[in-house]
Amino acid sequence: MEDHNYKEAEGKLLDLRKVLPFMAEFPFPDYEITVVEKGSSFVSLGISPILINAFGDTGTSAIVNFDYPESDSNVTISIYKDDIEWIAQESNKIKKMDKLRLLLDLSLESDNLIEKIKAIRVGKKFIRLLDCENFTEFDVGDVISDFILIYETVLPSKVKLALQKLSESALKSTEFSEKQFKVATAFLNFQIHYIKILLGIVIAAKIY
Repeated sequence: MEDHNYKEAEGKLLDLRKVLPFMAEFPFPDYEITVVEKGSSFVSLGISPILINAFGDTGTSAIVNFDYPESDSNVTISIYKDDIEWIAQESNKIKKMDKLRLLLDLSLESDNLIEKIKAIRVGKKFIRLLDCENFTEFDVGDVISDFILIYETVLPSKVKLALQKLSESALKSTEFSEKQFKVATAFLNFQIHYIKILLGIVIAAKIY
């Protein structure tokens, strides 16, 4: 597993504990967390990071990258520092977390796509409690396209739509090739990891 390669001329890594002190309490060790100045180039094992929030002119000075392994690749979920601070402020709205944490972990361990979909649906209810459009409105179609490129395969449009809409019935009747199943699994895992990362930020803010 290669290390990240950040060219000094393109930006610099920042100290997570200085930028977001409460993130020292982030409870999930399965993510490698780095903070990079806005405008830096991100490289994750030779593949383009899959970004959650579109990089617009928000005045944000730093982006936090959460890297996790997926099959034989690494995936990067990037979230603005300002959005993480928003989650910390909203964390008092979240009262029950243990069941969601267990559900997310079990769904990541499972090979069952339907179990993953059910976990995502529960997780989306949790995300809505954070009251921020940045966490609910992003184009998952782009994420599917990235995984299709990574696993060098194709997916029929109806299968892409079924994944985007989290359609249990459509996916139950779909026969996947090995690579197609990897795409479907990685795409659903991506959403589960995203929810888990937001949950971890909430937990860190509560502990700190």
